[in-house]
Amino acid sequence: MYYIISFNYRNSDVVLRSKLAKLKLEDFKDFKEVLLLSTCNRIEVIFDKKRDLNELYDKVFYKVITPKEMVKAEIYEEDKAIEHIFKVAASLDSMVVGETQITGQLKEAFMEAYEKHFIAQDLTRLIHFSFKCAKKVRNQTNISSEPVSVASIAVRLAKEKLNDLSGYSAVVVGVGDTARIVCKNLVKEGVNIILVNRTVENAIALKEELGDDVNIDVHSLESLPKLVNNYRLLFSATASNYPVIRKEFVKPTKFKRLWFDLAIPNDIEEIECGDIEVIKVDDLQEISEKNKKKRENELKSANEVITKCVKDFNKYLQSVSVEPVIKFLQDKAHECSKRALQNAVKKRYIPAELEDEVEKILHNAFKRFLHHPNVTLRKMAESAEVDIFVSVIKKLFGANGMDMDINKCEYHMEKGIFK
Repeated sequence: MYYIISFNYRNSDVVLRSKLAKLKLEDFKDFKEVLLLSTCNRIEVIFDKKRDLNELYDKVFYKVITPKEMVKAEIYEEDKAIEHIFKVAASLDSMVVGETQITGQLKEAFMEAYEKHFIAQDLTRLIHFSFKCAKKVRNQTNISSEPVSVASIAVRLAKEKLNDLSGYSAVVVGVGDTARIVCKNLVKEGVNIILVNRTVENAIALKEELGDDVNIDVHSLESLPKLVNNYRLLFSATASNYPVIRKEFVKPTKFKRLWFDLAIPNDIEEIECGDIEVIKVDDLQEISEKNKKKRENELKSANEVITKCVKDFNKYLQSVSVEPVIKFLQDKAHECSKRALQNAVKKRYIPAELEDEVEKILHNAFKRFLHHPNVTLRKMAESAEVDIFVSVIKKLFGANGMDMDINKCEYHMEKGIFK
């Protein structure tokens, strides 16, 4: 039923992932339902059903990669695809196991696909359930007890190399999620921050978010050529499609410099300079592996939660049809009319010999009354919003006892439409 193509830090180097990062959701307009998850460590395309790889390459992937590069992708189908996306959402498939940033990135990818009408019922249910699964993993294990991201590992590595970061100043380029985490970790270490961004207003907003007690200077991108030669530490994590730190910016210095390129595509152009050590996203994988070994027991527990979630999701799919709701409404109407009729006969409002005839009239009246809602529900059966309407109907008509595990729509909850 579900089908996923995954290019990630295991099977694709930073060069290949940089090429794939140029893909946009609109490139897959011929393959709805589809969701595109693009982060620094993975580019994944999630479909509601199996797709022909050759057709996908000929229509989309040929734009950015070669056939030889295409075969590097990991392919997941049916239950394996469900298990994979649950692990991704719960950060069990991340380079840094237990980091929580991926859940937010998946939610953003879902919202984009939803708002652009690239997904409907099937992917909506899968992604919503993945959030539910991720929450269970966090609540039932300690896998995220010490939240760790690629950004925080970079700061930790800088501390290991320099012994103590307190009193240092660091240039941070960008104000996205990764740069924000870098800043928060640098603040904890007592580092002064020189925040650089194309839009200065956004940098000022991040400065205000971090608090008044934090020492942050804000600069525009035009200041980079000077700043890169004045400070020992630099962390760059922009969404630029080309390097923002170019080799012509670099001048010799009397001190060693430690630069972290946390962007995909790379922010830092290839530089040959003896006093600069550039550490890229993939260079942090060794630390990630050490992190995984420390969490082996928690990983085992977390994977058990994932296995159960896959089974629960399949049960959910079997029970979530609109037909049980339609039957419930019909049965409810029949029950109400029959009870009212029996009461009318008992009080002699209606002669007992006319009970069967009146019951037929009431049955036909309710059948007509429910005709439009039933038709509408069946038309919506394949839409992304159907589960919301089912939930509302259950709440309105007191059907909470029905054996149907309906997930509220994360998108509508985020927008404040459905609480």
